[in-house]
Formats: sequence, C-alpha cells, structure tokens
Amino acid sequence: MEGSSATSPLEEPTFPIIANCVPTLSAVESVNSAENQVFSDATSFDSPMLLIDDSSTPKKKQSFSQEGSFYKPQCHEELKPKVGMLFDDIGSVLEFYRTYVHNVGFGVRLGQQKVTNNVLQWKRFLCAKEGFQPEKGMAVVDPSKKRRKVKLTKCGCEAFIYVTRESDGKYKVASLNEYHNHPFAPPSQQHLIRSNRQVSERVKSTLHDCQKASISTALAYRFLHVGVGGFDHVGCTQKDLNHYGVLKNKIKNCDAQMLVDQLGRLKALNPAFFFEYEVDEVGTLLCLFWTDATSRKNYGHFNDVLSFDSTYSTNQYEYTFAPFTGVNHHMQSVFFGAGFLLHETKESYVWLFKAFLKAMGGIAPTVIITDECIRMRNAIAEILPNSKHRLCMWHIMEKVPGKVHPELRNDLGFYDRLKHCVWNSETPTEFEDRWKYFIIEFKLEDHEWFAKRFQLRATWIPAYFMDIPLAGLLRTTSISESANSFFKHFICRKLTFVEFWLRFDTALKCQRQNELIADNTSKYTTSELLTSWEIEKQGREVFTHEIFELFQAQVLAARDDCDVQNTTNGEGIKVMSVSDQYNKIREVCYDTTTMVAKCSCKLFESKGIVCRHIIRVLRGAKINELPSLYVLKRWEKNCKRDIMFDVEGNVLEENFIDPVDMAVRRKISAVRNKLEDLIQTTKCSMEGVEFLHTSLCKAELGLRQLVPVVPCDTQENEESLIGSIIPKDVTILTPTDINARGTCSRIKGHRDGVRGGSGDKKRRPGIHQKVARKCSICKKVVFHDARTCSMKNITQE
Repeated sequence: MEGSSATSPLEEPTFPIIANCVPTLSAVESVNSAENQVFSDATSFDSPMLLIDDSSTPKKKQSFSQEGSFYKPQCHEELKPKVGMLFDDIGSVLEFYRTYVHNVGFGVRLGQQKVTNNVLQWKRFLCAKEGFQPEKGMAVVDPSKKRRKVKLTKCGCEAFIYVTRESDGKYKVASLNEYHNHPFAPPSQQHLIRSNRQVSERVKSTLHDCQKASISTALAYRFLHVGVGGFDHVGCTQKDLNHYGVLKNKIKNCDAQMLVDQLGRLKALNPAFFFEYEVDEVGTLLCLFWTDATSRKNYGHFNDVLSFDSTYSTNQYEYTFAPFTGVNHHMQSVFFGAGFLLHETKESYVWLFKAFLKAMGGIAPTVIITDECIRMRNAIAEILPNSKHRLCMWHIMEKVPGKVHPELRNDLGFYDRLKHCVWNSETPTEFEDRWKYFIIEFKLEDHEWFAKRFQLRATWIPAYFMDIPLAGLLRTTSISESANSFFKHFICRKLTFVEFWLRFDTALKCQRQNELIADNTSKYTTSELLTSWEIEKQGREVFTHEIFELFQAQVLAARDDCDVQNTTNGEGIKVMSVSDQYNKIREVCYDTTTMVAKCSCKLFESKGIVCRHIIRVLRGAKINELPSLYVLKRWEKNCKRDIMFDVEGNVLEENFIDPVDMAVRRKISAVRNKLEDLIQTTKCSMEGVEFLHTSLCKAELGLRQLVPVVPCDTQENEESLIGSIIPKDVTILTPTDINARGTCSRIKGHRDGVRGGSGDKKRRPGIHQKVARKCSICKKVVFHDARTCSMKNITQE
C-alpha cells in the first residue's frame, strides 16, 4: 500500500529488479516514513549468503537465495527510485538517493564509476552494508597480546542503484535492486546512520567559534544540542565534531610556517605590529617573539614592573611559551608581548630579551620578576643590566608544599607563620629574626631547600627592596598568579601553533575588554566620599576606582587612627612621629619649602600610593590638595590618552579591521539578531512559525539567484574558518624528534599533582618525560610500542 509502513512477504526475488519507466522528475519532495517492519519466511535472520561464527568475520558464501529473510523498503512512491528516472547532474542523483535512504533507514555508499575525458559515464550507489570486512590475515606476534576489537558494519547487502549518462548530459537510473538482507534503522536512530550525518557549515562555524573561546568540543556539542532542540537535529555526532575539529594532521608539516605567515599579515595591516623569529640551518623554528601596537603602548605607560614567566609549554612540539606581562592602572594584569623558545638556553633568552627591547624602543623595565632559572638570570644580567632582577614570590610559595613532609604540608599553622614572616617583615633585620624562629619552631635547620631560599632572600623577600620604586606591586597584585589565571584558559590543551593563536587572540581580546569596562566604569561612575576632606575628593577625580579605594582607605585611617606624637624642627625640615592603629611609630620628614614628605613606612615608594602618615601631616600643615608628586600618572583615569609613536614613527594604535569588512560584520550581526528575535516572537504560534518558514524559503530562492553557490573544497573552508592560508611552500619547520608529553598546561608542581580529577590519579606528580620501553616487535628499548613500530608490517609479512 502506498505510503504505508507495513511490508509484504517476498515470494520469488529475482535480481536485478527492473521497474517500469517513469517520466523525468524535476523535483522530489521529502516526506517522513514510519518505522519499517521486517518480513521474513523465518522467525529469525538467517540468510544463506552469510557465514558467521562467534570469532570470525562474516564471509560471502552465495548470492541471495530465494529462501531466507529479506527486507523491502516501504515509503511514499515519490521517494522511491525507479528505472528511467532522469536527473540533471550526478549531484541531484545523490541528493535524491540520500533523501530516500534517510526516510527508509539505511546508509548509502558511493560505488564504482567510470570517467572518460573528465566526464562521468556511469556510477553505482550502494548500501552502506555492501561487501564484507577484509580479512586481517595478521600473524599474532605475541599470543599473550589481545587484538583490538573492531565492530563490523558490512554484511554483504546487494542493494544498489546504477545510473548512466545520456546523450543530452542527463543521468538516468538504468537498474536497481531495492532488497536488503538486514533490518532498517527505526526513525529514532536514523540520524545516527553515517551517510545521514554531516557537519554543516552552521555547525562548523559554531564549533570554530567555540574553539576560539577555548570551549571544548564536548561542551560545543551540548550547546548545539540545546540550540536546535535535540541531538537528532544537530546533524552529526560528537565524534564527527572531533574528527572535524582536529587540524593537527592537516597542518602538522606547515604549522610554524602558518603562524609566521599570520604574523606577517598582521604586520602588513599595521606597521606598528612587531615580530621576529630565528631558524636553524635546516629551517626549524628556534625562537619567535611578537607584540602588537596596543601591547607596545601599554608598555610605554606601565614599564616600571615586568613579569617574565617561562613555565608554560604548549606540549605539541614542547616549545616554551614565555609571556611578558605587567600591571595597568586598574591593578589588572596586562600583556606586553610573548615568545616561543624551542630550547631554554642562555642564548635563547638573550635573543628573546634583545627582541623585546628592540620592540619597546630600547626602554628597559625598572624591575623584572622571573623564576629561579640560572640561564635566564645570566641572560638578564647581560641584556638588562640596569633592571632590578627579583624572583617571583608566587612561584616560590607554590613550591613549598612539595618541599616539606606530609605533617607540615597539612599544617595550616605552618603556612600562616611562613606568610607572616615573608609578607609582614618591613626590614631585613626583622625578617631574619622571624625566619630564624620559624626554622627552629618547625625543625627545618637541616632543610636544604629552605637554606637555599634564605641565601637568596635579597632577591625575593619584600623587606629587601622596599626602596625600589613600585616594587611593592609584586606583593599587592601577584602578577604571576594573575597572569597564570589568564593564560591557563587557552593553553590547557595539546595545541598546535595555529590552534594556540586562535585561542590566544580571543583571550587577549577578553583581557582588553575587561580593561575597557574598567575604564568606562572609572570615567562615568562616581565613588562615594566618606570624609569631608578635599584631598579625598581630589583623589576621586584623578584616580581610577581601584586605586581610589586604596587611597580612600589611607585617608580614613589618617582621620581616625593617626596622631602626631611629637615634632622636631630643623632648617626647613620637620620630623614628626606619627602613630597609627597598629601602635607603630612612623617618622615623617616634611620639607616645608617643597611641601614634600617622606615616611618610614615607604608605602608611596613601594606602591605609588601616598600613606596615611603623610596625609595626616599634610592635613596638619593646612594643605588640602595632594602635591603633584603624589599623583602618579600610571594611576590616573586618563593615563593612556596621549598618542604614542614607536622609533620608526608608527602610531601605536590598532587598525587591523578594514572599514568595509567591519560594516559587513555589523550587518551580519544585525541580520542574525533579527532572525533570532523573529524566532523568539513566533515560537509559541504554529501559524507564525509556518509564515516565517515560508518567508525564509522565498528569500532563499531569491538569494540563490543573487548569490550563486560557488563550491569550495574542504581546505578553503578550513582556511576561511581559521583565518590562515595553508601554504604549499614550507620553509619554516617544527621539530620532528619531539615526544608529545600529554596535556598542555603550566609545568606542574606538587599541588597540581595532588589536585584534579580522575585523570590526575593515574599520573605520578613530577613525571613529565616518556619512559623508554622495550618494543615487542623490534625488541629495542625505544619510545614507541607495537602499534607504531616501523617493523610491524615486515613482521606481519
């Protein structure tokens, strides 16, 4: 019965089955079919064409017998292929047949074809279960090893359609066989059939956007499922997305070349973009540094404190990712530039610091903070001799749990005493006394690591560099900790250079968006005043919100907690003893001529914020406004309004986006938002949905005429999505002898080893290198196994 889902028994099948000719079809409508039923002369599937046992691959024995179980598709007649059907091109044949098999519930596979003078003469479209799995025929090298289980998908089905090219260039269905030797998938599972799955352009675009935002493929697939209303409407499975999303195999030989080419394009768009790289004699990329116009401008404003961290690794090629970061006027981490190093040698660091100085016009930072790498320290001494080099306290404190025994590791009092000793000591003498008692209390006299840290105390304890301008920011902002929180979100996977760049570019835009939001808040909102002092009102007008909150706290303390105990008058100098809520007496030297004061607490020298003691003295001297000395430009709301140029005269401003391209993007965004608004408006009305669908179909017909569909290959699609061209000529290479060591992340310490989920439980902390093992095929101690051994094929033969 036409359109019915019921089936009727097959009495005498003959192959091939030829249907009557029908007129040419210009269009085929797709209709839904109900779940197909099985018809059989037997109660179970028992085709004589298959010979199956529990441990072997199905083998072809005979062609179809007239006895056994066969399945005939049942669907609307308009969907069925018939002999004599004509199509304009082979693509129309495939589209029609896919619509048919999708409604019936089986997969399609492209079969044999004949091409003469680049013209297709005939082609067969087969059932996906046609043929049989090939015999492995592999001799078991080691009987104790289990072979990988492979799920079988073929069972020798002989259903097909055969099309030939006519003299007028059209394609005709010449013959077909519509009988199958297997059951069909029910409607609830038809979207899982391989030929019914396709990663559409919409899905590709969404997946690519998620990848740029460092969203995993699994989360992207869930997002697609929620957006379209079910997994069966996504059009593919998560495994399909995994296959599409991985570009490593396609770009592995030109990955470094693509990154350098991308940086070259950015340089062409904006001369203020800067990058340099170095290769060895065979073209392997050794060092790379880049920075853009905004980063160079930021460094011009905030070059007093620089953090250089080389404890990151992408792990795909084991290059070290080494970012330069600082602190902006909102106490936020700000990016200055970054490099990739293949080898962490002194020479590599020398090259990188030279490139950084060249990009920044030769201006060296006042203070540079790094980890304890000796090679890095030697390179800094050579290239940045006038910069104060200090060690990162965050890195050192993060290592403490891995250096002590379990009892101390779980003792909260141990950490409190250590932090009090490190952070609250104001003078070297005070620190040394506290350290001595700390070591004795916890019986660490013979501990080598703590002894070494004490020897290096002048390079990481704040009490030893209170006089260095703004060095106190090391304590206030934890630059490295903040930078780590930022960078870990986009280098947390095993990435290629191209994948890294996509995520890095998005992450950097997010960082700058956060700064833009803070700028907007500081300029167009007002903080509440807590005193009637004019000096507080002045600070509110000048400082950003984040700095004003710190300044306001000092003003309140000056009003409520500070008191001048005594004053000593000198020649133009007054020395006053000021007490505070901590019962500490601070000495403030006040120059009555210049109205400049210096306090023994050194808050202004170390952090750039005037202290409560100086504010109290200024208040007593009837000075209601802060002298300009105490208003650092780096903390002002408008500190970045001045135009800056590099040494070549290029304006340090971004101008990457073509105005025409920007207009197109805005229009596309407006159209997308309008469509989403219309969907939300009509979703509760069936009539509204039908009207919207009909209108869009009409619009589509007009668009097809206005904008013809130009077919493009897979590579063009991928290049469009990633914004990079896959080059044909490759001169810059990545190393070929690198062992990938697992997930990409910061080089892990003790705490990273004991935290985490189930994956971390299987790893031993501190192990980062592959262990050489004996291969069961070549019998050598190497870094491969039997699956990847080059001798495998020879042994099998």
